[in-house]
Amino acid sequence: MNSVAAVAPPGAAFHPADELAYVRAEMDRLTGREIALTRALVADRESRVGSLHHAVVQRVSGRDAVDIERLPDLRETLRLLETTDLVALDTETTGLHALDGDRVVSVGLYPCHVAKGRLEAGFQHLDDVGGDNPYRAVVNPGRPSSPQAAAVHGLTDEFLATKPAFSQALAADIYDIIHARVVIAHNAPFDVGFMEMECERVDVGFREWPAAIVDTRILCKILWPDQPGTLDALIDRLGVNRQGRVAGHDALRDAVLLAECIPGLVAELRRRVA
Repeated sequence: MNSVAAVAPPGAAFHPADELAYVRAEMDRLTGREIALTRALVADRESRVGSLHHAVVQRVSGRDAVDIERLPDLRETLRLLETTDLVALDTETTGLHALDGDRVVSVGLYPCHVAKGRLEAGFQHLDDVGGDNPYRAVVNPGRPSSPQAAAVHGLTDEFLATKPAFSQALAADIYDIIHARVVIAHNAPFDVGFMEMECERVDVGFREWPAAIVDTRILCKILWPDQPGTLDALIDRLGVNRQGRVAGHDALRDAVLLAECIPGLVAELRRRVA
């Protein structure tokens, strides 16, 4: 293709043919820039939170797709963490990609709330006695875990084959805990994305159940932008007892550990938005 002028001659108006050539050249340039930015965001998960937006990376049909969303409002996030019933959520899965067929193998939910700057187990107001107990379910994913995922959660395919599949009854149990409450997750697009896919398979919704979703990983990168955003890094930064996490990941144990980080996050948010 012949090269095109980037601008019209001084004082001259664009002829439609010249303008179209310019537009196409700009589109080619911007497409190249978009590809480069997408590759950079996919390659480095620590770079995905900017000053105004954050990137959500998902694998779809074998290709990486990047969505861009606004960062959360810190004042509203602080209000949610300080004044509402919270449910810390964690999942273990067969792999990393819910939209490419990976499945949930376990779910952990830890109901809690913050009272006078301290974490308290259970909800503040609950008529159903026992309805705010910690919850853990292990399910048969119907497919093998990747070696990397199996090394993380430690649940063998043989063991998981003895468990029930994700069902409407299990979804109903989860609904009873999280409905109209604030869900807390570290890297929420991952855990929430997997829960949405599992619920969709049994013809129930998930996204509309929580009153709101707080992604603590994004909070980490906003509050400490030059530091790692992993849950392990947050646990160490806030001085939370690991409670055996070094021995392996467990959905409920990790949900509890995440909940234990909430008072420290609340304290830091107070300092930042005061």
